[in-house]
Amino acid sequence: MLGTLSVACSSSDSDGGSSGSGGTAAAAGGAAAGGTAAGAGGAVASAGGETSSGGLPQNASGGAPDTASGGTPDAGSGGQSETGGQASGGAASGGAASGGAGSGGFTGTCTASTRVNRNVSGTGPHQVIVETNSDPGIREGTIFRPADLGEGERYPIFVWGQGGCSRDGFAAEAAMAQIASHGYFVIADGDPQGNQPNRQLGGGGDVLLRYVDWIQEENDKPCSAYYQAIDTEKVAANGFSCGGLMAAGTAADPRMTTWGHTSSGSFSVDQNFYNSIHTPVLIITGTADSLGANENGQRDYDNISKRSEIPIMMFAKIGADHGGDLWAQNGGHFTRISLAWLNWWLKGDMTATGKGMLVGGSCPYCTDNTWIVSSANLP
Repeated sequence: MLGTLSVACSSSDSDGGSSGSGGTAAAAGGAAAGGTAAGAGGAVASAGGETSSGGLPQNASGGAPDTASGGTPDAGSGGQSETGGQASGGAASGGAASGGAGSGGFTGTCTASTRVNRNVSGTGPHQVIVETNSDPGIREGTIFRPADLGEGERYPIFVWGQGGCSRDGFAAEAAMAQIASHGYFVIADGDPQGNQPNRQLGGGGDVLLRYVDWIQEENDKPCSAYYQAIDTEKVAANGFSCGGLMAAGTAADPRMTTWGHTSSGSFSVDQNFYNSIHTPVLIITGTADSLGANENGQRDYDNISKRSEIPIMMFAKIGADHGGDLWAQNGGHFTRISLAWLNWWLKGDMTATGKGMLVGGSCPYCTDNTWIVSSANLP
């Protein structure tokens, strides 16, 4: 059940101080500069997921939508909009930004997020909150984020594509909560109801990039609950199965810091795609994948690793099927590897919770004979 916050606020910059009504509204539909309008690229497959040869099916596990009652708006710590439209950072009652918009001539509007009554957690130091937002740039996604916004830490961005290109925001719930609990602003494709048709196989990169557009813009809006809480320079994408192809669709975007795919991969050699990659790449798969994702992932690894300037790693669990242990507690080893990779490339963590978990003498997977670890071009 969702607890709705209908509050909206607006702000404009005039000599660094004025705010309130009169600001020019953001572009209709909320499409970000450089992004695409909501729904673009969202052609859907028939209900039940794609079934084409080599296609990657919708995950049927762990994705039940929230039906609990009693959802309430988020008014806890971290600057979530409260009754009357107070904006993060101490906006005055009625939604005017305190002190007006900052430098740079910002003009825009904010739509308050809605807290989802969903009990999720991970092993990290942050309590996790689940939210949705009706703004066109984000309304198709589900937010998993640390509760303690506005307390000095800025959170990197992580966007995720679901298995089968499902639009069920809870399809990989345990993994998303685990990553968010370690200090990441996570947006998973699909809303909490999960009742929309699946996306088209091979598309969806524009959808994930639209989520990036949205949260980067929110970070700059004084009326937003997320104002100055996001590390907009650190952006990562990943996804399971068909969702991994969505993540691959973000690879050429210059804002990306890293990307990867989980039990996924290209169906054939695509040199134009490989040439477009400019960031480190992580591939996780199982050697007994019944849908051929291990072969697809290996094909991508073999071709990307030829690019001497692109760091890449591949972790293959011997005997694991499609998705491995992604739905285990806290997302299993598949998520543990992904989190260490994010810590390394987005937070500069060289210890046993980052690079050290994946490379060198402290790497548990490197000496475990149930894993095949491949790497190339690592710094």
